[in-house]
Amino acid sequence: MEEKIRKILTSIFDGKNHHLIDVVIRGEKKNKIAEIYVDSENGIDLDELSAISREVNSALDSDEIIGEFLKVVVSSPGAENPFKYCWQLKKHVSRVLSFSSEGQALEGRLLDVNCDSEELVFEVLKSKKEVMEIRFKFSELENLIVKLPF
Repeated sequence: MEEKIRKILTSIFDGKNHHLIDVVIRGEKKNKIAEIYVDSENGIDLDELSAISREVNSALDSDEIIGEFLKVVVSSPGAENPFKYCWQLKKHVSRVLSFSSEGQALEGRLLDVNCDSEELVFEVLKSKKEVMEIRFKFSELENLIVKLPF
């Protein structure tokens, strides 16, 4: 079902600044909910989400797939969801991110993002007084999320 929805929604996002990040189906039978996550390099405000939601609902309605769901929710991925694409990180430069690399949990301030080479540069505390700069390929990292300040 997720793949069918992705296929339908591809035309909405083709050539636009917004990108389809993920489709998640939850629940069973008449209680199914479709969660559709979208993002852009510059972030998305509520007005944009509302417009995208109308387009998504219209596209799913015209394909008659919308009747299979109790609710269709369109939102940005949120801080608790790991990044799926390197370009999503551009708007998070200077923020602290947590991630794992080769099974080791790390956190560091994102200093630079180069999506052409998929290279990320982090400032990581080696000890209480020593800071080091570490470079990773986006594909080398798992569970890469923004570390919330609270």
